[in-house]
Amino acid sequence: MKLRVGICEDDPFTLATLTASLSFEQVEVVISTADPNEVLEQFGKLIPVAMLIDLHLGDGPTGLDLARSIRARHPEMGIVFLTSFESPRLLDKHFSGFPTGSQYLNKKDISSVQQILHAIQKSIAADRKSPQLGSQGVAKLTNRQIEVLKLIADGYTNNEIATRLGLNAKTVEGINLRIAKSLNLAQNQNTNQRIQMAKAYLRSIGRLND
Repeated sequence: MKLRVGICEDDPFTLATLTASLSFEQVEVVISTADPNEVLEQFGKLIPVAMLIDLHLGDGPTGLDLARSIRARHPEMGIVFLTSFESPRLLDKHFSGFPTGSQYLNKKDISSVQQILHAIQKSIAADRKSPQLGSQGVAKLTNRQIEVLKLIADGYTNNEIATRLGLNAKTVEGINLRIAKSLNLAQNQNTNQRIQMAKAYLRSIGRLND
């Protein structure tokens, strides 16, 4: 019997590629959409054994929100997050854990559809367990440090960041220093540390590849 899976992915090219690649592997893709509300509407009729879900789905519910809604209705449903984010905390600072047995794949680490199929099988296994997330790069920063780093990447000055977060400028400077130290970002006449910090954040959410 074919595996029946659903996909919720907001990038049209990625959605089409995933759908075609899985179908070629004799997987029955019964849901293929960018809209989390459409997933929930179709679930009652189609009920796949697992869902592939992008973590960031644009404005509105996140992939985490969708996964939790699915699990509330179907506790046995397999969940595979497929994302460009190094850590879910980059999207949700209140992240407290995945639905049991969920798998987490970073798009930049995927070289074949077999990796996705393996993650689907792990997500529906009787002894399924959620993976331990890595703590490298930006993912090892505290929630406050990630919050400041995002604002730096958005182009805010220290004074503007201080105002937005209800801090003083000296506190923000101290947070910046700890971020730079944690990420091993040097400060010298040949490099702009603030630009390096912005690039580190953009890489961590899949918006910069170099």
